[in-house]
Amino acid sequence: MSRRPQLGLSLIELMVALLLSGLLMLGLVEIFSASRASYQMAQGLARAQESSRFAIDALQRDARMSGHFGCVSDQAHFYAGNGMFGELFLGNRNNYSDVPTDRLALRFDYSVRGYEARNTGPADTLNLSGKPVKGTAGDWVPAVENEFFGALKPEPIRGSDILVLRFLSPESAEVTGFTTGNPATIRVNPAQWGVLTRGVDNPGLFGIADCRSVVMFQANAIADVGGAKVVTVRTAGVNRIGFDGSDTFASGQARIYRAETLVYYVGLKPRPGGVEEPTLYRARFNAAPGTAAVTLIGGTAEEVVESVENMQLLFAQDMVTDPAQPPTGVIDGIRTAATLLPTNDSTGGWQRVGGMQVGLLIRSTDAASAQQRTNAPRSLGTLLTLPNDQRYRSVYETSIALRNRLYGN
Repeated sequence: MSRRPQLGLSLIELMVALLLSGLLMLGLVEIFSASRASYQMAQGLARAQESSRFAIDALQRDARMSGHFGCVSDQAHFYAGNGMFGELFLGNRNNYSDVPTDRLALRFDYSVRGYEARNTGPADTLNLSGKPVKGTAGDWVPAVENEFFGALKPEPIRGSDILVLRFLSPESAEVTGFTTGNPATIRVNPAQWGVLTRGVDNPGLFGIADCRSVVMFQANAIADVGGAKVVTVRTAGVNRIGFDGSDTFASGQARIYRAETLVYYVGLKPRPGGVEEPTLYRARFNAAPGTAAVTLIGGTAEEVVESVENMQLLFAQDMVTDPAQPPTGVIDGIRTAATLLPTNDSTGGWQRVGGMQVGLLIRSTDAASAQQRTNAPRSLGTLLTLPNDQRYRSVYETSIALRNRLYGN
C-alpha cells in the first residue's frame, strides 16, 4: 500500500476558506454594528426620558406654587380690594405698573407670565435644523423688557418660550412682633429663620402675610436682637414706600416668607471643544438686604437639565377676562402668551390664568444612530423641523394646574 505525503491546501481550497472566513467576519461586524446602534438608541432614549422627568418635575413643582401668597392666594387678596395686596417697591400702592424698569423682577402682581417666541404658535412651523441662535428682546411677544432680558445669563435662544413665576416660598417663619414706621421692625422666631435661607444664602426680598393681607418688601437689615431675629424695613434700597397704619397683621397668624422670582427658559451651555448644548435654565432674582439693585443670584442662571432643545407654553384662562367682573373659576380658553385676553393687562389677563401646558423637545446628549424622522413632531401644535444629526429626539407634554391660582383656593 503506497502512502503519499500531505502537500498542503490547494489554491481553490484556500480561496474557499478565505471566502468563508470573510463572510463570518463580515457577519460579526454587522452584528457588532447593529448591537452598537441598538445600544446607542437605547441610551439616547433613556437619557431623553430621564431629562424629561427632571425638567417636567422642576417646572411642575414651581408652577404649582404660582399665586401662593400666605394663607390665601394672590387672586383672593386682589379681589378682596382695600389694599389687601401691597408692595413697598411701588411709589403708589394702587399702581402696579409703577416699578422702575431696572427692577421688573419685582412685579409681583404677575404671579405667572409668559413670553411667546415669535412665529411658534400652535399653527406655525419652527425650523430647528440650524444652529441655535441667541435671541434679542424683540424675538418674543410681548417683547421682553430690555432690562429684564439683559439680566438673563446665559441668554435665551430664539424659538423657545419664556416663563416667569412669582410666589412666596412654601417655607415660612413665625412673626412674633410687628411695628410700623420708618424704620419698621419685624420680629421673627429665630428657631425657624433657617428655612428662609435654604437655597439662598443672603435673601433680602420677603413677604409678610396672614389670612387677611400680604405685603412684599425688601429687608434693609437683619440682626439677632434679644433672642429674636429682627428684620428692619425702611424707605431705602428697592423700597420706595414704607409700612403705614393700614398694615396690620393678626397675632398668631402672621408669618414671613421669602419672595421668589423665577424665570424658566432655554439657553446654550458651553461644552468642551467649543460646542454649545441647549439647556433648560432657571434664573432666580434677589435684592440683598440694603442694596439698591435686583440681581441674578450667583450671576448666572441655574442649569435644570441639559439637552432641552425647545419649550412651548400655552395658558388656561378663566372664561371671564373683564377685570371689572369676578372670575368664575371655569377655564374655557387655552391661549398663547401673545393671544391672552385682554392683552398686556395683569388683573384681567395673567391673574385669570389657572393652568398651563408645557411642551418640551428633548434630544439625546450624543449621537444615538437615530434615523431622520419621516413625520415632523409637534409640540403643543407647533410643527418642528428637525436636523438630521442622528440624535434621538422626542416631545414631552404635560398639563399643570396652578393650584394657588385656581379661584377660590
